[in-house]
Amino acid sequence: MHNAVRELFAEGRDQPSVREVSERSGVHEVTIYRRWGRIESLVLDVAVTQLNEEAPFPDSGDLRRDLLDWAHAVAGQVKTREGFALFRALAAATSPLGGGQGEQPAADAAGYLRQRTAQLQRALDRVAEAGGKPPTVAHVFDVVLAPIYLRAIFGYEPPDTELEALVDRALATA
Repeated sequence: MHNAVRELFAEGRDQPSVREVSERSGVHEVTIYRRWGRIESLVLDVAVTQLNEEAPFPDSGDLRRDLLDWAHAVAGQVKTREGFALFRALAAATSPLGGGQGEQPAADAAGYLRQRTAQLQRALDRVAEAGGKPPTVAHVFDVVLAPIYLRAIFGYEPPDTELEALVDRALATA
């Protein structure tokens, strides 16, 4: 079913229906509803899985290199139609205005964010243990990720513009 959702996003569908996913995947609609409850939960599951697979937080021990590699992976992902659609699904699920029809997608999205935060925090903790002064997770999100996503949403610059400068700014202002 994940492949079906990804294919539909790649074809330009903003929000596929359970029926479309069922037809594309060959899995009965009832099975989809039984497993995910609603299409938003399936789409969120696909988005989180893809983000974890395609843009995991690196762990080389070199924080600057890891942040830069991660920023490139995230920017590369949101530059694709499919990646951007999945980003929008994740953003909608975490927004109080997003899903609107229940709490499960927001809870799933919050779990993804907690996982991402923990990955990044481990890298930051290693720097602190070695006597360094790393930025906070929130600072990295604000200084590195926010511009990537804003560029992707509004298109005023490509998402991968000056990523080294963003990473260096996050590290310098810690």
